[in-house]
Parts: sequence; structure tokens; C-alpha cells
Amino acid sequence: MAHWRRCWVNPKVSARVSAKQGGRSLRARAVAARALRGRPRLKLGALAVVGPFSSSEARVAFATGDTQAGSAPIDLASSDDGRFLFALTSATHIDAAYVSFEDGYHRVVTRIDEDRRRADPRIPATANWHSSYIDAITFALSRIRHRQFFDIWPHQVGEYNVGTDTDMRRLPGYQAAKITRTLAVTEPSINPDTGFPVLSLRFPIFQGVEFLGCTSANITMDVLSRFLDKHRTSTRSTTLVADRNNGKIIAFPEKQKGVRLENGALKIATLTDIDDPEVREAHRQHALAGADSLVFRSPTNGEDLIAAFANFPDGFGQPWQVITLTPIDDFVGTLKATNRLMMAIIIVLTAIELFFIYFASSRLSRPVENVSRQLQAIESLQFDVPASRPSNIREIARLESAASLLRTSLKSFSSFVPLDVVRQLIKSGIPLTLGVEPRFLTVFFSDLENFSSHSETLAPADLLVQISTYLEEVSSAISDEGGTVDKFIGDGVMAFWNAPVQRPDHVLRACAGALRAARRMERINDAWETEGRPRIRIRIGLNCATVLVGNVGSSTRLSYTALGDGVNVAARLEGINKLFGTTICISDSIFEHARAEILARPLKRVQVKGRKTKFMIYELLALRASDDPALRVRDRDEQLCAMTWQASEHIEAGDFAAAERAYRAILDNFPSDPVAKFMLENCEAMCAGHQLASTSA
Repeated sequence: MAHWRRCWVNPKVSARVSAKQGGRSLRARAVAARALRGRPRLKLGALAVVGPFSSSEARVAFATGDTQAGSAPIDLASSDDGRFLFALTSATHIDAAYVSFEDGYHRVVTRIDEDRRRADPRIPATANWHSSYIDAITFALSRIRHRQFFDIWPHQVGEYNVGTDTDMRRLPGYQAAKITRTLAVTEPSINPDTGFPVLSLRFPIFQGVEFLGCTSANITMDVLSRFLDKHRTSTRSTTLVADRNNGKIIAFPEKQKGVRLENGALKIATLTDIDDPEVREAHRQHALAGADSLVFRSPTNGEDLIAAFANFPDGFGQPWQVITLTPIDDFVGTLKATNRLMMAIIIVLTAIELFFIYFASSRLSRPVENVSRQLQAIESLQFDVPASRPSNIREIARLESAASLLRTSLKSFSSFVPLDVVRQLIKSGIPLTLGVEPRFLTVFFSDLENFSSHSETLAPADLLVQISTYLEEVSSAISDEGGTVDKFIGDGVMAFWNAPVQRPDHVLRACAGALRAARRMERINDAWETEGRPRIRIRIGLNCATVLVGNVGSSTRLSYTALGDGVNVAARLEGINKLFGTTICISDSIFEHARAEILARPLKRVQVKGRKTKFMIYELLALRASDDPALRVRDRDEQLCAMTWQASEHIEAGDFAAAERAYRAILDNFPSDPVAKFMLENCEAMCAGHQLASTSA
């Protein structure tokens, strides 16, 4: 195959013949001319290759003359570098032109740029062109690449030889051109000298049916990248060419983005890893939707973009596609700007109009708003809202007067009827009628100890001050815990929880209300004592049970109250406080519902009027988990409670002697405890009764 290295020369080029060849050179030149005469040329762009030739002619033309010893072959190959140079200079996007043969021989001409100089420091600084050839594959141990460098062709400025094992037959496209017998276009690959992608075009050389090699050219993407950069759909659009099978970037407006660095090596970027978030998102959306045209949102600025995917024709030979990304605002941005301007003008004009409307209507609307606020305050039973200045408009002034009269009437009405009942009446809009319903309530009764004797000794004015203070404090304590004050019965107060407004924690709230009332009265009694007024002790009874609650009375006069045995038990418990000297007496039902939250000590099993069985009653001392000074556990309350429980357990067990000792222990620690005193007397009487019964027996 060595002869084919010299069969693609220009037939007009003179053969270089050794000075010692003499007449034989003329014979060789004639044979060469005869071999070249009339042979067609294969053309690829500006590159022309002569052929094909018969092997016999080639051997005659390029062998060692007439087989006589000492003759030298004719070397025409080096003279044909000018054809490659012409190919490079005719098109700036041709990076290299070369020919490769089946025997491994390879010859190439490339342009020299800064990228190649950086890659090979042996390249002369003045070199602009490079020509080299690689020896054919022989039985030699190594092959040589012979490199020459030129500033202005054919002026040589440097050369060097380097060993190589490159086999051009293994390059992409070589075998494809051989098999298809036509032009082969390779996929982009990284040029190791420049660091940017190139395409290789390979055209096969045949002699009849015998494949001799390929003539090739490397095409850079610079021209296509510049074309894509200059010819945009819009000012901010992006057009690129990519392989639709593997996603490799063929050409991109910014050629630096067409490559990427991976593990220290340059790789061709793909649609999935290119340094452009919008291209990656368009590829992802295209894979999901499968549509050639779609709209998606930019991951960088949230702008809407149109993506269009168009495939190259099937006859092109490569599965390439053109991808165009265009911001929608590039088409409708001017219209949007106009719309925004018109909207701004409309907003300004509307604001001016609204200002004049507001200015003209404020004098009419302000009085109406004042009346509306008054009515809203009346609806929520807020009677302390200050009155506004009367309106100068007669109709509105009359409306304000009517609202003021309604507020005064409801305020007076609320003094006689529970506030929640009035609020419910207003919100429902249904007139009050006779009727009750069964409901589980917590009932509260309070009274003052020895009030009759106090009323006889105190002046009416002083009595009024003390009784009013007592009623005010107890009522506010009940209201603070969401209770309903039913009525005042002389110096007594009746209240209940869970009606008319239902409260799931009404038992605990009632205990808190009773403690607040008792401790507030303690504080007030201390103040009265410093003023020289007598102390008035409060007694409270609490019980929870299912009772009847509702409007009771006649057709002309109603009372919202509670009726039933549970109410009577609460009243009896209030009176039992006098017997034990306690302040708050609660029933067993109260204790069972709130035992985890309250601190209470047992008193005794009692039987009240209307009840056939006895039940345990307790004294309420505090709320266990509260930090409120009016509710929390006081000093030594826990100790007193524990000791009382121990004594009560002895009584329940019938061991009155042990109970007696337990109550004496309480008095040793709490000498003034009235419960221990009462129960000690009770235990002594029970022990005496048992002893008398034993003696009689």
C-alpha cells in the first residue's frame, strides 16, 4: 500500500529526484505521468484527491525505478501539502485536512493557533501551519510521526520527530466510510489540541472494489456557533443544535458551554449537564411531555419560555435536532408594558376619583359608622363605649338618639337578668318564653355568717357598704370564671355554671369561682378590720347535678333560674359550713369530677333534707396546679389535708379510737382547726356510746 501514499498528488507537480538518478528519473517521471493521466479526482470541499490507480501502475510509478540497484523512488507526497493548505485557507471552519491509508500511513495539515501552542511547547512561536505524516505499519517495533512547521507556506521554521502508536483506522467514521462507501460524518469529539468539539468528515478512496483509505477534514463548530449567536429568534432567545439520541451538544451560541470538565478531562456537554439551567429544564420538560413545542417556567428567574424542538431531515445522516428557547416576553413584552402603563394611568385616575368620593362622602358616612359601632357594642353588651358627637344631619341624629336609648335600656335590663341570657336573647332574636330543660349544672350558694346580728348593730349606711362590697366581690368572682349569677336572696347569692352557655369544665370553674370569692372576702375583711369595721365571714356550698334550668315565672314576669334537688343540696351544703366551721363545703359529686385538680379534705358523711342516703362532704382548700394567689395551695394545706384523710379513713373503718387519736394529732399541729375540734367531739361521743353499749351488754 505504500504506493498509494503518493497517488493523490497533483499530476502537474514536479517529482523530486535524487541528483544521482540521472536518466532513470526521466523514465520514472514519464511512468508517473502515464499513471496519473486521465484519472478522476474525488472532491470533498476544497480538498482534491487523485485516484484510483491500478496497483501495477502504482508500483511502476512509485517503486524503485526499473528494479536496478541503487535507484531511488520518486517522492511526490510532500509536494501535495499545498492542496491541504488550500483546503484550510478556503474555509476557516476547517481545522485539519488529512488522508489515511489502510497500511497505517497518515498525512495531515493543520493550522496553528494559541490552543495548539499551549498544548505542545515544542511548536515554534512563529509557526502558523503544521504538516506531518506517520509511517506505515510495518514489522518495525515503533512508528514515527514526522512534524514540520511553517510560518508562511512553504517556509519551514521547525521540525521534530516523535514516536507514536496511533492507528488512524480506528478513528470514528473510518470504518463507516469503508462500509457505506460514501461520506461519513462523525459525532462531535473533543480536539485535544484546542479543547473544543470538532466534526470529522470522511470520504472513502476505492480502486475498483478495493478500499484504499479515507480522505478527511475536521470541521470546528465555531462558524455554526457564531451563526446561532447572530441569528436569534429574538434578542434573548437561545438556539442550539444537539444529538437527539444521546443529548450531546453539537453547537451552542456560547461555545464555552459546549464542553465541560469531568475528572480533569474535557467532555462534550449534553442536554442534561450543560451549564445552562434553562436548556436543562427544557430537555426535562420535553422528555416528560413528548411534545415538540412546549411552554415552561425558567428555573433562574421564573420567566415563561417557549421551547421548540425540530429534527434534521432523515437524509442528513445524523440524528440531530435544533432547539430554540424564546422568552414569551420577547414577543408580548411591548404589549405587556403598554398594558402596565395603561393600568398605572387607570389606577392613578381611579385613586384621584376615589379621593374626591371619599372627601365628599366622609361627612355622610362618619355619623352612620358611629351609630353602627354603638349598635355593635350594644349587641355584645358593651355599655362603656363613649358616645360620639351628635350628627348635624337630622335623620342620623334621631338614629343616634334611638341607639343611646336602647343602650341604656339594655344596661338596666342586664342588671336584673343574667348577662349571658341577655346576650343569647339578642343574638337569637327569639322572644323569651316560659320553658325549662334538664342540664348538668354546678350550683353555687353563698351566705354571710351572723348577718342578722350584724344588721342590728351596724348603721344602715355602714351595712349597705359592707353588703354591697360583699355582693360585688362574689359576683365578679363568679363572672371571672364564666358563671351565671342567678339571684340575690338577702345576703345570699345563687349562681350556676354550664347555663345558658355550655362549658365542659364547669365543675372546675365553679371551684375556682368559690375560692376566688372566699379569698377576696378574706382580704376585704382584713381591710375592714384595720378600719374598725366588723369582719363578716362567708360560707359557700357547691354541688353538681342534673337540674331543670330555664325561664320560670308568669306570662308577664320571667326569671332565668335552676330548679331541682341538686339546687337544694347546694343550699344545704352552704348551711353545713356553720356546723364544721368551714368556708367552702362541696359534695361528693364535685369531688369525683374534679379530684385530680383540687385539694380537698373529707369532713363527714351527712344526710340532708330530701335525701334518703348519706354522702360524704368535703372542704375545698385550693387548686393543685394553679399559680394564682387566689387559687393556689397555701402553706401546710397539704399536711392538713393528708392528716384529715387519715383520720377520716379510721372513721370509715369504724375505728373511732384511732380516729380520735388522729384528730388530736391534727389539733397538736393545727390548734385552731374547727373541723378537728368538731370531729374530735364526735369521735369521743361515738366512743362513749360504744362503751355504754358494751357495759349494758
